[in-house]
Amino acid sequence: MTPVDIKRLVQAQSSSTSNASGQEDIIVKEELYFGLSKPEGKVVSELEWQRFLNNVISPRFREGFTVMNANGQYLSRNGKLIRENTKLVILIHQKHSTKNVQVQEAIAKYKQMFQQESVLRVTSNVKLSF
Repeated sequence: MTPVDIKRLVQAQSSSTSNASGQEDIIVKEELYFGLSKPEGKVVSELEWQRFLNNVISPRFREGFTVMNANGQYLSRNGKLIRENTKLVILIHQKHSTKNVQVQEAIAKYKQMFQQESVLRVTSNVKLSF
């Protein structure tokens, strides 16, 4: 999502961004870290990732998102150090239970499709300015 896209999102929602007391509603930034390693030394291919992005992420987050390539590492449940390529998806949206459910659905679908132990989700409240 480019700064222009984010600005459009905020402007489109501007009628609902202040409450009766004049305070701004909370804008949420979600970072989702999708590891690309699968069991038995296999990896999520670029084609598989694109299908997941097109069929799972895009329909749930039509207002936009950003995808970045990353490299990460973590300790697996059995204590083994895992290094893997990762796709980082960044979402910016208003705080709403529907969006929370959509994020949870996307994570569950990815874990199911690619036999993942977990998907790291980092959620923070942010203030936007342009």
